[in-house]
Amino acid sequence: MTGAKRRAAISFTGGKDSCAVLHLMRASEVALRASEGWAEEAWRADLRERLAQVADCEAVLLVTFVPAGGTQPFKAHPLEVVKLQAQALGLPHVVLEVSPQPSFLDSYRANMAALRERHDVEVLATGDILDVFMPRAAAGSGLSLLSPLFGIPRRVLLELVWAYGMRPLITCVNVTKFAVQPKLAVADAAGAPTEATAAVAGEREAPGEVGPGEAQRGDGGDGGAASGGAESCAGQPVAPSMGDGAAAAPTTASTAAAAGSGCSGDSTEQPPPPPPLLGLVLDRAAHRDAVLPAVQAYGVDECGEWGEYHTMVLGSALFGGGGGELGLRLRTEARREGDYAYLAILSAELVAGTPPQPPSS
Repeated sequence: MTGAKRRAAISFTGGKDSCAVLHLMRASEVALRASEGWAEEAWRADLRERLAQVADCEAVLLVTFVPAGGTQPFKAHPLEVVKLQAQALGLPHVVLEVSPQPSFLDSYRANMAALRERHDVEVLATGDILDVFMPRAAAGSGLSLLSPLFGIPRRVLLELVWAYGMRPLITCVNVTKFAVQPKLAVADAAGAPTEATAAVAGEREAPGEVGPGEAQRGDGGDGGAASGGAESCAGQPVAPSMGDGAAAAPTTASTAAAAGSGCSGDSTEQPPPPPPLLGLVLDRAAHRDAVLPAVQAYGVDECGEWGEYHTMVLGSALFGGGGGELGLRLRTEARREGDYAYLAILSAELVAGTPPQPPSS
């Protein structure tokens, strides 16, 4: 490719998806080399198309959108950890506050315009897989929005995560996504009563490889940080449609009560405990032994795209100057708040190599 590349900012939460976008942009050869061993030619073709989207871009900045005032701490993506990740990746990092005044949409748009003016960037790249909010926010900002993971097959995304040596720690789980609703009386087409069992995770459009956007997001999106509504797993408000891996299903009094009692209607059956995802590093073994069984049992998205779980990347091939010489060591404590189980960060530090993670207390 000839000519200067476009300067790009990465919308960055530190989760696996925003990290994947950065890695595709900065080290495409790693993905291409790994894809040679993939069994599916369709996966390789999909990857080539996505790499073509970022081929004319140079990642020069990481940007994290946070709620204004610092009143809602991130549960899934603690800001102090995000800052350490940026340090390990060797890129400048800016934190921009978004506010509901006059609206989150206007606040995002103003922040995007400021990115262009103050940092001389042309492109904002997000890790969104399913989103309709960020394209609306980018319109009129002067920035081009790029979402190279949009509609990606989930297994392709995970293969990329592993190819880049990422170690995504599952930091937050929406436990209501891992329970099966008791049987409910419904009516068939003729009006006759019948029974059906619905997974909590199934109370939305079935997850596919491409979707029009959704209200509850997983680790995936990374596009926006906040947008009005109930507080999410990430300690952020949830928008009607927004793109950030930081946004998860809204908690309401009724859903919290149902989750706490394990009942719906007059049933008193307790839901099974959530699978042991919290605190796992999402490697191939954890995917095989914990994630895939949850997909089969509860219909959750394989990459947590509907808010089932969130991650923070502890290390990768690009940490420490591109050789993986640095990694994050976290001391954590498992906590529960409403619908969410999460890891509270007690301490975080960058250390040489691939540090073992002390168990959560």
